[in-house]
Amino acid sequence: MISFILSVIALVVLALLFVVPVLLRKNQPMTEDYDDYNVAIARDRLKELKQQRDDGEISDEIYQQLHDELETTLAIDLDANRDAESEKVSGKVARNRFIPVLMMLAVPLLAVVIYAQLGNFDAATGRLTGNTSIPAGEGRGEMTIAEAVAKLEQRLQEQPDNAEGWFMLGRTYMRLQQYQKSVEAYEKLIALVGENEIQVMLGYADALAMSEGGQLTGAAWPIVKKLQTMDPHNPTVLWMVGTAESQRGNFKQALIYWYELRPMLGEEPQALAQLNQLIRGVEKQLGADLVAELKAELPQPAEQAATAADSGPVAEITITVDLDPQLRDKVQPDDTLFIYARAIDGPPMPLAALKLTAAELPALVTLNDSMAMLPEMNLSKFKMVNVTAVISKSARPGIQTGDLYVEHGPVNVFDREHVSLLIEKVK
Repeated sequence: MISFILSVIALVVLALLFVVPVLLRKNQPMTEDYDDYNVAIARDRLKELKQQRDDGEISDEIYQQLHDELETTLAIDLDANRDAESEKVSGKVARNRFIPVLMMLAVPLLAVVIYAQLGNFDAATGRLTGNTSIPAGEGRGEMTIAEAVAKLEQRLQEQPDNAEGWFMLGRTYMRLQQYQKSVEAYEKLIALVGENEIQVMLGYADALAMSEGGQLTGAAWPIVKKLQTMDPHNPTVLWMVGTAESQRGNFKQALIYWYELRPMLGEEPQALAQLNQLIRGVEKQLGADLVAELKAELPQPAEQAATAADSGPVAEITITVDLDPQLRDKVQPDDTLFIYARAIDGPPMPLAALKLTAAELPALVTLNDSMAMLPEMNLSKFKMVNVTAVISKSARPGIQTGDLYVEHGPVNVFDREHVSLLIEKVK
């Protein structure tokens, strides 16, 4: 808040720097203008008197008398103008000096006072002013999350058999990252509904794992194994049991579960990207040869086998990519790694492409039709391709000056060939 107030004051002072000099500037006195005007009138009058005397209209005595009166009147006017103007300018200078001081003090103070009434200092500093509020319904005030949780806890004390309430409380505690309280809420719920509700047991396993730092191999492990027997092909169960096996060091078993899960996430790109990252990490731990053996051993799902039989062989290229050790000093971990396949006789656009980072090397990847840039231009449409791996310094597709790369081909996309690429060239 203090920094905000200081910022306001600084901006106001900056603005006053443009205004104050104008207010402090001395006003040009107009005394000389009035004096010149009076003198000019006196000269004209004196000229008329001389003309009247020369024409004999007035005598020399009357001329001298009028002359003296004219001089006296002019002297009085000049003195009066100087005194009045001096007093006026003096008053203006005093007022002008007072006005800037008043503005410099009043404007920032008024800004702070008004903002304190209408604004929010904490919002200006980016801090929350209190607990998040949630609507409590029409005709009632707003209720914070903490108040809602307290009210739910009180209701469950009065109605301990309210299974829906315990389920809601357990999920709310998870969102608030109060994992041990979430575990206790789920245990109360399981005591009411038993251990046969899949969603309840999933929530319980998740709460147990998070209460132990995300580890599924501790108290959550028996629950995970039970979930596997309850619904072995449930996507969440596959994700959870694969993660548990990975944490236990059973990388091959983890991949089996995650390979089964991957086709189920086709309509969830974020989850699929996260899963692919997990798979690449485990594949790296396992090694390219063992991964290739595992993929060959995995049974093909019935639907996929039927589709493959109807449509012919599947277009797919398994690629291992690594960097020549002599070039490691030319690469930064966050440099972009492009891996793609292009038709030998076809359009220049890649038929399948994947984007990683140099930190993920060595990498084991599979290019297939799902990675096409255009659905109608995929691997299945072309038999022979070239495969390329590029570490791009500019993060732009293609091979630019300074990029590290390797090209290999021709490759038959239907032979399920395992290609090894070693990045060893610099453009």
